[in-house]
Amino acid sequence: MEYFFGIDFGACNLKCVRADDLKLRAVKLNTNDDGSFHTPSAIFYNRTKSGGVDKIIGQTALNQGALDSENLIVDLKRKLEIKDWRKNIPALSREVTAPEVAEDIFKKIYAFAARNFQPDDTARAAITVPAIFTERQRRILADAATRASFTVDAVVNEAFAAIFGVQAEEDSLNVIFDFGGSTLDVSVIKFGGGEVTELVASGLNLGGLDIDRDILEKILRPKFAEELDAAWDVENSGDLQLNFARRLKETLYGDFEESVDAELVEFRPGFDKISLNRAEVNELLEREGYGDKITALLDEIFDELEQGADCFDREDVTAIWAFGGSMHIPYFRNLLENYFGAEIFDADGYEFDDDEGLAAGLEDKYLVVAGGAANFLKQREKIRTVNVIPCQICYSLGGSLKPGIAKNSAHGFETLYLKLNPAELEKFGWKIELYQAFANLSDAAYLGEIKLNPALYEKSEPPLLKLKILRDGKLRLRIFERRAAEIALVEEFEI
Repeated sequence: MEYFFGIDFGACNLKCVRADDLKLRAVKLNTNDDGSFHTPSAIFYNRTKSGGVDKIIGQTALNQGALDSENLIVDLKRKLEIKDWRKNIPALSREVTAPEVAEDIFKKIYAFAARNFQPDDTARAAITVPAIFTERQRRILADAATRASFTVDAVVNEAFAAIFGVQAEEDSLNVIFDFGGSTLDVSVIKFGGGEVTELVASGLNLGGLDIDRDILEKILRPKFAEELDAAWDVENSGDLQLNFARRLKETLYGDFEESVDAELVEFRPGFDKISLNRAEVNELLEREGYGDKITALLDEIFDELEQGADCFDREDVTAIWAFGGSMHIPYFRNLLENYFGAEIFDADGYEFDDDEGLAAGLEDKYLVVAGGAANFLKQREKIRTVNVIPCQICYSLGGSLKPGIAKNSAHGFETLYLKLNPAELEKFGWKIELYQAFANLSDAAYLGEIKLNPALYEKSEPPLLKLKILRDGKLRLRIFERRAAEIALVEEFEI
């Protein structure tokens, strides 16, 4: 028998939902058995007395990691953005890479999802990722889930998946605003007539983790560095202090208080001096430009929509669907109200735990992305999508990034010749690294690399690079060299 699963592999939490014949059912992942349907995205490698290693996820992993931080890994989603990330795990007596850790986490998810499976049962899965994830990052997660025994049918944008977790009206224009722990994803989706069309999708590497880090480094640490360092005098203190800042933030916005004392979150010596209040967080968000970045992203999206075939603008929007833990902070709800108007999005009327409008079986908004992904698998034959993600494929010879080609270039479009520096090629071993960049070249994620064969080149002239988007969405790289009166093709790659 086939079962459909949606997996929201979040930076802060993991969620999994199964699509049954009649409704969606959450898969309980929380090892603490506290009644919730999402679990912290953390894994702890625990060496047993017999010499084996237990792999533990969730809150239990965080609890044990507080005492043995060297064997704890958190925020894996962000680590997928780092080229060749790895960490030494003493319990394993070796280093682990991001793909290996992803596989270990998916194996734990599969163990919960496949509980009570029969030998011939199949777990078909749709995995959700940020719109700005590169093809490499998507492949890492898909391959890890496959090795963990899932049959991966799709890797879809988080905001796109969410539309299948809500009850959108016919002939509607919907904005999905998914502001989670690692990224902000925004999709504009036209719904109706048996079709779901994603008109545009974009996002930012901006989320709750960034807010947590700013709270830690720009509010707490300047005032309470001595207390924080004394509380966590371990190698991995940064991760543990960041987790403390997150829990302090969540407590502040989980209650209706304007201020929260640290002793409510963590009882440690000196923590009676530490507090956090909403006014200083609001001031931080404004000072660090969170509102400006989000408004600029929305402007970019609607500028693109206005130039499309339907010429949509923000006044055509029917509904705003806002999800993600960062929506607990009123600053961001107010931003949406100011941008779209209170008749479309009421900041004060927004109920984070209100399940009205969600697909049947979803208990809360935390599950919308995972539930939508499971629903998508059931309905995917009816789906038509257009993913327009503004980004650049850039290249580097080991130094600064150089712009290459827009990812949204039409199939068949090829760049002019891009001259490669022979000295840089020699210095960096004839390797060309590829990156996917978004708002600017400094905000780039590693995509992959190609290795040229120097023996094939005469080296009398600088090699020339051409980039082309193929019909299947892959990138083709061709390297030429000027020889006598002609330009000769030397090597060709696809990625």
